[in-house]
Amino acid sequence: MSRGIREFNKREVQRMDFGYVIFDMDGTLLDSIPYWERLALGYLEELGVSGPSDLDRRLSMMSVQEAGVCLREEFLMEKTAEEICSELCERIHKNYREDILLKPGVAEWLAHLKGQGAHMCVATASSAEIGKAALDRNGILPYFDFLIDCEMVGIGKIDPAVYHLAAQRFGVTPADCVVVEDAAFALKTAKAAGYFTIGVYESSELAQDLIQQYSDLYIKDFRELL
Repeated sequence: MSRGIREFNKREVQRMDFGYVIFDMDGTLLDSIPYWERLALGYLEELGVSGPSDLDRRLSMMSVQEAGVCLREEFLMEKTAEEICSELCERIHKNYREDILLKPGVAEWLAHLKGQGAHMCVATASSAEIGKAALDRNGILPYFDFLIDCEMVGIGKIDPAVYHLAAQRFGVTPADCVVVEDAAFALKTAKAAGYFTIGVYESSELAQDLIQQYSDLYIKDFRELL
């Protein structure tokens, strides 16, 4: 069972080795989940089409390309799947460029880690290039040695490949790295592969028990680490 930050005293946390930290992006560094949760429905509404309330939840398990096919078959027969995919991407890209903000305490903890000499990277299931705009606009891009995404390794976070790529680029082993995530399945993957895991609260209360189960350390937000 993981321990919440309050079960660590401050000296324990200060002694923990945060030499190499691999951050998830969406829902961990960036408060972007609400934008993804309304992506498809908002897109359909702009086109005057009504979709079911659970649409974005269903599409969350798909790639943007797969979502384009699904939306075409169910709602938008006059558009190609490629057109839909392109329009969805432009919509979410605009959010990253203009709207999405940091989760609470992110900037402060990154600055603290940098001051301690930590090496940090982003390993995301979405596009590193898309996320770069939001990281830069929010002033935290310079903290990271590099950005990588699951497309680079050809598989999602059901497999530790993206974490292993990060460790390889750092020139260290999984045991030397901390993985910070908000998704239970990703934390499970990282923990099983030998990484120290920090679970971060996201908006779904239902998922918190699982997140804590696979977290060596669990926090509501990064200010608890300062």
